[in-house]
Amino acid sequence: MEREPLENSISLAQLEAVVMIVDYGSFTAAADILGISQPSLSRRISALERTLGLPVFRASGRDMVLTEIGRSIIPAGRRALREVAAIGSIASSTRALATGSLRIAGLPSLVGGIMPEFIGPFHRRHPGVRIEILSLEDGEQLADALRLNRADLAFGVNERIPADLIGKSLRDQQFSAVVSEETEVDPDTGLSAELLNSLTLATLPQGTSIRKITDEVYRSFKATAPRLIITTQRDALVHLSVATGGITLVPRIMASTAVIFGGKQVPLLLPASRPLGVIYRRDEYRNPSVDEFLKFL
Repeated sequence: MEREPLENSISLAQLEAVVMIVDYGSFTAAADILGISQPSLSRRISALERTLGLPVFRASGRDMVLTEIGRSIIPAGRRALREVAAIGSIASSTRALATGSLRIAGLPSLVGGIMPEFIGPFHRRHPGVRIEILSLEDGEQLADALRLNRADLAFGVNERIPADLIGKSLRDQQFSAVVSEETEVDPDTGLSAELLNSLTLATLPQGTSIRKITDEVYRSFKATAPRLIITTQRDALVHLSVATGGITLVPRIMASTAVIFGGKQVPLLLPASRPLGVIYRRDEYRNPSVDEFLKFL
């Protein structure tokens, strides 16, 4: 006699719901990624909590945060989902990627920059593969996302790849300066120590690759910015530099938007760049979508 499934058993759908809420920060975003309604997502969480006999989330102001039991089940939930995904990947490979999923993490400046160049051709060839894109702030977060199975691969700066991960080089990304249209710049010499010493610098906090390159350029000119405007929003740098009559150093693809805000791009005569690449796990049974995507790189 076939045994009926226990009504109070924990399902993969429930574990996936918790993991998605944690990864994407809200019930609304998680429901959208999973392709279900928010009430359906809430019912999955409620069913899991009834099975556990304990709440998984609790209210904290307007946000919902994990309880102690919620935090404790996340690692096991990720492992269970990863194992099931490995089984599914075998079938996916035989269906020539007619279905499947690919989770890609990246630095914010790359998510809106070079990533579409590669994601576009891949999607056109394999429209049935669901693509999720996760924006993270730095290389450490990218590596952690891979280790915790939040992402299948990640776009970042290809320096100091952790030993437990694999890196694949793409190309160097060149930087330019952005100033307001009225700022006088010698077309023959471009930037100068005098200019850098006089303009307010809009930049990112220490520890980011954009800030690292900016500091290297200033050191090469033996210059020091007289004033700093620090922001964590990369997309604000160009507008801030123009609006304040200051300067910023950003990848050329970002600098090209200067004209929209009444600014101009200043090429660096001594090129500044950062090496870009992708990193991924050393999985024995890797998601076939990852192998196919790497061919585009």
